[in-house]
Amino acid sequence: MTPSSLDDAPAPIDHPALTRTVSAAPMPGGLRAMLAEDAPEPFDSPDHIFELMWGGLRSMAYVHDGIVQIRARNGRDLTPYFPELIAIPDSVGATDAILDGEIIAVDAQGQPAFDLLRPRLEAMADAGRGIRGAFSDLPVEFKIKRIAGQIMYQTFDVLWLDGRSLVDRPLWQRKNRLHDVVKPGPDFAAVDFVDDEGVGFFDAVLERKLEGVVAKKKASLYTPGQQSKNWLQIRALHSGDFVIGGYTIGGARRRGEPFSQLLLGGYAEGRFEYVGAVSGGLSDREAKSLIARLEPLHADESPFHDTPLIPRLIYWTRPEAVCHVRFSEWSRDGHLRFPIFSALRPDLAASDCQIDA
Repeated sequence: MTPSSLDDAPAPIDHPALTRTVSAAPMPGGLRAMLAEDAPEPFDSPDHIFELMWGGLRSMAYVHDGIVQIRARNGRDLTPYFPELIAIPDSVGATDAILDGEIIAVDAQGQPAFDLLRPRLEAMADAGRGIRGAFSDLPVEFKIKRIAGQIMYQTFDVLWLDGRSLVDRPLWQRKNRLHDVVKPGPDFAAVDFVDDEGVGFFDAVLERKLEGVVAKKKASLYTPGQQSKNWLQIRALHSGDFVIGGYTIGGARRRGEPFSQLLLGGYAEGRFEYVGAVSGGLSDREAKSLIARLEPLHADESPFHDTPLIPRLIYWTRPEAVCHVRFSEWSRDGHLRFPIFSALRPDLAASDCQIDA
């Protein structure tokens, strides 16, 4: 099975929103990402395309006059932490563009590996919220610290092009424009996709132990900041982003660890719901660093809608710190089974962590 194109879709029309024109409209500075809903199983459909779920950092790349700024879902400027990506404008055949995509790290076997992003995310968390500035302002020890892999930006949508918004155009037209204007390179490329055959594509993803598949309706418009059934994600591996609502002291923990478990939650219909506790995945050094970040968030009361009954000393925290967790599955009572801490997510706001009620 090879990546496809939308050659079988209707030919691109000569529409003013799809051609370079002079426009008084300035490029918007704060588009929010369109989000996918979950689907329980893969499917075939002539109305959909199927893309790889990268499991990286969802972000928007704003290209203007040869300069790029990459922003996280919470609006934070990620550009200083990924200097490998500053040459993106050289591969975009437009003066102004807004691209939707993901920052990923690729290991020596060519596999996406979220854990390789951890040093960058730790540097972001250490720098505090709302940091702006150049990569040269970062600590020297971070400048020389290289991950054992390659950083890439994979773009799967174009939302603005040379003075015109494309969010009101169907996906197949946006895809054609994206592949027209993006010249692939070693650190930047337009995402390939498969037409129609979602089941076979999912089987290939499952065999390679990749994150999953996203199914997108070819006729769908881009709805910024909204979760839509027009995009469906089918997970092969389980991972997610959750908010830390406290941590426990005591119980079975290794010597020297400053806590035994992180208490995690997510938002469902406006309520902050408890989803389980994670203890694995952190070195002693990382655990101590994490507690130093959580101590300023200490709270007198539980932030959870239904306070979990845990027979240990608990330090509650304001639900602000977000972390990425891998886990085996959801239990029947809505808790994570065998969760493993992966990394902090300073690029996300707590409100981004939505779960099913």
